[in-house]
Amino acid sequence: MQTVLNIGALLIILGIIGSIIPAMPGPVLSFAGIVLLFFVKDPGTVSVWAVVIFGVSLILIILAEYLSPLLGAKLTGSSKKGMYGAVLGAITGIFFLPPMGIFIGGLAGAILGEYFTKKGLMESLKAGMGIVLAGVVILTAQVVYSVAAAIYYFTKLT
Repeated sequence: MQTVLNIGALLIILGIIGSIIPAMPGPVLSFAGIVLLFFVKDPGTVSVWAVVIFGVSLILIILAEYLSPLLGAKLTGSSKKGMYGAVLGAITGIFFLPPMGIFIGGLAGAILGEYFTKKGLMESLKAGMGIVLAGVVILTAQVVYSVAAAIYYFTKLT
């Protein structure tokens, strides 16, 4: 049982690190640590509701991560071409420029999409910066999630 708890603690710590490093699925690792804790600790120590809340939050963070290029472009007044460019750029960036490709590709895609709608360079850059801002917000949410999972995990160990 102690070995499983040690593995869970390692997952929690890797979850925090992975929240900062885009190539690692930080929140997923943190959630895996919470699930291990749920199954190993005495019944009633870890609330089922806590596991459900962490699980639903994880799903929302994952959805937001993939939608952030689109949302960032939309919030800064991007055209449809700019939003499509952001999504295509982010997808392309994931494969060609890991780990930061989702941000770099989304930025480049939004700028190019806006530029092809005959907007000026400054308007195109504004749309691209919306994507970078959305990425920073998602990164912050992932770190907060993983730290909250770590706090929950280590308080339940005692």
